Amino acid sequence: MRLYWHPFSIFPRRVRIALREKGLDFEEVEVDVLRGEQKAAEFRRLNPFGQIPVLTDGDLTIAESIAILEYLEEKHPEPSLLPEGASERALVRQFMLWSSDYLPPAWKAWMAPQISPERPIDEASVARGRDEIAAHLDVLAARLHDSPWLVERYSLADICYAPIVTVLDRVGLGELVAARPEVAAWIERLNERPAVSSTAPPPTPARIRAQGA
Repeated sequence: MRLYWHPFSIFPRRVRIALREKGLDFEEVEVDVLRGEQKAAEFRRLNPFGQIPVLTDGDLTIAESIAILEYLEEKHPEPSLLPEGASERALVRQFMLWSSDYLPPAWKAWMAPQISPERPIDEASVARGRDEIAAHLDVLAARLHDSPWLVERYSLADICYAPIVTVLDRVGLGELVAARPEVAAWIERLNERPAVSSTAPPPTPARIRAQGA
């Protein structure tokens, strides 16, 4: 297997975590999104929409992090990253979608001054991004009040959130975590897992571009 990724892209990290949790061998191919390699014709043959991650496995080429995670779980079911019951699996997929649909737009709004520092800063948009992240953390805190993980046990639900929540302190949002002890403890548990800690991004450069899906 070959995974196309970039160190500062959130969504590929989900796949890197899952691959490590399952102990699978794979090759990592870094796509230089800062230079626009994901938009080049060669890469668009892998993903016509020019986003990472992309996973190739033999003759199969698959994009979109959630689709890749589901594929890995079906093809390599052990160790399992989904609970056994249908209702629990549905809840995991709910959180996977929430982590993809609702949190990233707020994240990008908050990160806009770092992602595109040459553009005028929309202070209101940045503030809304912070507020929306805080509200999302409230939802997670309520879920984590009586459970160490989002659904039953450590699963793809937690993995999908890990790339963002584990770096909130690095992007000026540590106080949001500190104000929510359940979330802080959950993040600590996440960081204790080798698959999570070993995929942590390097120090963020002055200018990055968020890419991925």
